[in-house]
Amino acid sequence: MTLSSTLSDRVRSLLRRRPSAVWRRSLALVLALLAASTAFWPDVGHPAVVASRDLPPGVPLADSDLRLVSFDAPVSGSFSGVSALVGKTLNDATRAGVPLTDLDLATADPDAASVAVEVADQGLADVVRPGDRVDVVTSTGEVLAENASVRETRGRVVVLTLPRLNANRVAAMSLDHALAVTLR
Repeated sequence: MTLSSTLSDRVRSLLRRRPSAVWRRSLALVLALLAASTAFWPDVGHPAVVASRDLPPGVPLADSDLRLVSFDAPVSGSFSGVSALVGKTLNDATRAGVPLTDLDLATADPDAASVAVEVADQGLADVVRPGDRVDVVTSTGEVLAENASVRETRGRVVVLTLPRLNANRVAAMSLDHALAVTLR
C-alpha cells in the first residue's frame, strides 16, 4: 500500500483490499445483534382518535363512539386523546376507523336549527344519506332552503340542519304541503 496525501486516494486503496475473515464475521455478528435488538424495540407510532363505528353528523360524541389507534405517520389535525372529543359533534357522517380531525368537528352555530321533513318521494328518501347537501322545494317549485345538511334519515323522514329562519319556514310549510329535496 502506498501512502497518499489525499483522502479519496486513501479510501480507494482501502476499498481495493479484501477484508479479512475475522473482520467480515465481526461485522456480521454486530449486524445480527443490532437486528435482534430492534425486534424488541417498542413501536411508539403516532396516536390518533378514530371512530369506533359509523357516526352520523350532529350527534354528541360519546366515549364508546371513539377509540385510540396508533398510525405509522402523524395525521394532520388529529387528536391524541379520546377525552378531547367527548361531547363534541361532527359536521358530516364518518365511517368506522377513520381518524377524526379538527376539520370534522362542528362549530356551535346559534343561527342553525334542525327540522324533520317528510319527503314526498320514497325513492328519493332512500337515496339521501347523512352528510349530503340538499335544497328543499315545495310542490309548486318554490325553493324554501338551499344547501341544507342532512343530519339523519328514517324512512321518508329526513332531518335537515339549516339556518334558523329557513328552518322555521320549512317546518311551517311541511305541516300542510308535501316537500321534496334535491341533491346537490
